[in-house]
Amino acid sequence: MRIEMLYPEVANLHGDNHNIVYLGQCRPDAEIIRTALTATPAFVDSAVDLIYLGPSPESAQVKALARLAPYRERIRELIEEGTAFLFTHNALEILGETLQTADGSEVAGLGLFPLRTRLEMLNRYSGKVLGRAGLGGDPVQIVGYKTQFSFVEAAEDLPGFLTAERGIGRNRQTRVEGVRQGNFIGTSLVGPLLINNPEFTKQLLAVLDPDTEPTLAHEDLIMSAYQARLADFTDPKRWHPWEQLES
Repeated sequence: MRIEMLYPEVANLHGDNHNIVYLGQCRPDAEIIRTALTATPAFVDSAVDLIYLGPSPESAQVKALARLAPYRERIRELIEEGTAFLFTHNALEILGETLQTADGSEVAGLGLFPLRTRLEMLNRYSGKVLGRAGLGGDPVQIVGYKTQFSFVEAAEDLPGFLTAERGIGRNRQTRVEGVRQGNFIGTSLVGPLLINNPEFTKQLLAVLDPDTEPTLAHEDLIMSAYQARLADFTDPKRWHPWEQLES
């Protein structure tokens, strides 16, 4: 198994790089490639089972966009072929049509998905999300967190990673969260997603290596934490009005 983590020296907010640290603990035999911002990604000319990009400050996000721009068609090809991707928080925005910068101007994205990103610098959203998602198996309950002042806008019929049962989706006006195309997953949830959702992580491991029974590192501990968090998220009393959609 080969896992490529793109630009970890700049794309490292919210502890999300521990998505890959945890996958490495689940599969100690996996080769984890940490591609620096100045390096050519491994996926350009060799097989990679999972391509990961985590969240970064806005200035670094633009740098990551510039570094990936020459490989736009290669990324499109890999998505269409079914290669697994996990882009978390604002990493997904790079693949859209436009990104809004702090001064109000727009930067062209890679244009692989019909997304536009707008900033609300003085109106940050922080809250929980509860929904269901599946990857090569029955949908499982997903728990996650959002902390953001950039919001993705897209048509409602663009398939999302999940539909929020509680909390918001791509923005405050929709329950559709993130983007899903085949084995590509883009989500603004932070957490890290794979540590907070071990049932989903098992599904991902099965997709990455169908011939090996997926096993979880620290399974008793991580499942216990998931069940406790799930009980918290399914309690209506734990939800603030701020965490709901705007009417």
